[in-house]
Amino acid sequence: MSARTEDEAEGALAAQRNCWHCAAQTACPVTRLRGDLMAKVQLREHRFRAGDVLQAQGSISTALRIIKSGTVMMCCALPPYGGHRSIGVLGRGTVTGQFGLLGRASPVTHIGILEGRYCELSNAALRSSGLLEDPAFLWALQDFMAHAMEQYFSWSMLRSGDSVTRQLAGALLHLSELQCSLRVRLPTQTVLADLLGTTRESITRAFARLEKNGDVSRCGRHYCDLHMPRLLERIQAPDPSLPH
Repeated sequence: MSARTEDEAEGALAAQRNCWHCAAQTACPVTRLRGDLMAKVQLREHRFRAGDVLQAQGSISTALRIIKSGTVMMCCALPPYGGHRSIGVLGRGTVTGQFGLLGRASPVTHIGILEGRYCELSNAALRSSGLLEDPAFLWALQDFMAHAMEQYFSWSMLRSGDSVTRQLAGALLHLSELQCSLRVRLPTQTVLADLLGTTRESITRAFARLEKNGDVSRCGRHYCDLHMPRLLERIQAPDPSLPH
């Protein structure tokens, strides 16, 4: 066995160990790969922090990215008026960067709002490995794209809520699904206000209302516990008395 072959085998084994312990493994295309292909696709893991730009609108991605942990916000520019609009959030197991495989620019910007990690698969390595001609892998990519679209649609529906309180309740449930936990790690109130198209002061009041009604309870500055089924009732039952 050559030194290069040994290095590839060692790299593949290390990647497999990381994948075995990854919380996103059930929703990740890497789990579709044979052990001998893992080194060839040059899997790399990266950290991101709140505020980091993972992908800029208008740029062409050179890799697929699989979010392992943390939360990422999607936003788009609003020409010719300037500024941007937040349009959704992505969480664990979401695959991004697929437009780059088609040579197309990203239609949105991805910004970290809760620090985490993502894995990266080089487009060049995917092509050279032959995976982009593998029907099973391509089918998996379509499935992951559909998952990302579902997350986007779920978030976009929150803006149609009849009050900031109900919108916030829905946002907390969505974050709970992304994090697979009833103890939700919270982005800043400024970010939540941006995502829901309201003000920071409105988010503060809405949180206070949810706490007072026993729908949630805060755990320090960065977490809150969701109390089911009270929170579901808050969202599902019409409540025109709540202020906008």
